[in-house]
Amino acid sequence: MEIKPGFCCLGITNKCMLKCRMCFKWQNDAIEENHPTIEQYKNFISNFRALVDDDFKIHFGGGEALLFDGVLDLVRFSVEKGFLTNIASNGWLINEDMAKRIGDSGLNEINLSLDSLNEDTHDYLRGVKGVYRRVMRSIKYLSKYASDTNIAICSVIYDWNLDELMFLLDWVMNNDKINSIFFLVPMQPNSTGVDKGWWEGKYAYLWPKDEEKAEVFINELIKIRTAGRKIGNSLEQLEAFKLYFRYPDKFVKKTKCNLDKAVHISAVGDIFLCFRRDILGNIKDGDNIREIWHSEAAGEVRQKIANCKDNCHFLLNCFFEGDCSFDHSEKVS
Repeated sequence: MEIKPGFCCLGITNKCMLKCRMCFKWQNDAIEENHPTIEQYKNFISNFRALVDDDFKIHFGGGEALLFDGVLDLVRFSVEKGFLTNIASNGWLINEDMAKRIGDSGLNEINLSLDSLNEDTHDYLRGVKGVYRRVMRSIKYLSKYASDTNIAICSVIYDWNLDELMFLLDWVMNNDKINSIFFLVPMQPNSTGVDKGWWEGKYAYLWPKDEEKAEVFINELIKIRTAGRKIGNSLEQLEAFKLYFRYPDKFVKKTKCNLDKAVHISAVGDIFLCFRRDILGNIKDGDNIREIWHSEAAGEVRQKIANCKDNCHFLLNCFFEGDCSFDHSEKVS
């Protein structure tokens, strides 16, 4: 049976102006990134088109993706090729001019990070004073100048903001400028070495101390999502979040990880399926994704992925697909 890609992320840069407490990529800002050229990215996008179905979505991520000069040219090119497009952003750079450029690019969706309506909480989590106000400015300008771009709020469930998330959710539900809200669960910070029990050790500050309270909140999300309102997570993903909070060391899927269907491109052009597995090529070298996708090396990586039983950011947050170990006979209280 032929495997088709189900997810693609171009990690266009690792650089960021924030100092988030859940991501340490900003500590590497002094490192020079030897990016692919715009034409090399376009070659990848053109070749990738032949591998996927219509309306496939390409995600542009970071760091802060809007720091990469040319990212909106790539968005426009992707749209012309028939892709849906998404950018994840912290909102810092979105002034009037940037909002107009985003609208002109044809971007389908932008995910804005917002962890609380409490300005102090959001700024604390993101490590820079004033970022909350920049997010609010972004929403105003995007709704005015990029009205065809869906605005999604992306929020992570932490101990710091757990008591404030329902206020954020209510605000989104009643805000006609916001199309949806998508929740994430905490993971070991980016740019740190693998730590199997990170939620109990050095990075325990990210984990909700009251896991039952976190579950109560997720049950509320399930009720609202069942009613068909603005929550972007699937019911299956929300149920997996509950299982994850109860047993973070238990693999959330019944069978194997689905990252065998993912394609990632790093900021320096490396091509890989899973960020923990072998690099399969580099778009700067002219490596063709169609050949790589069907290669023996990719098959070997898929076998390693099939044997992996670790929960990770891509599996739970970015590219979650059904098949959860949650007991569906359990009633949502």
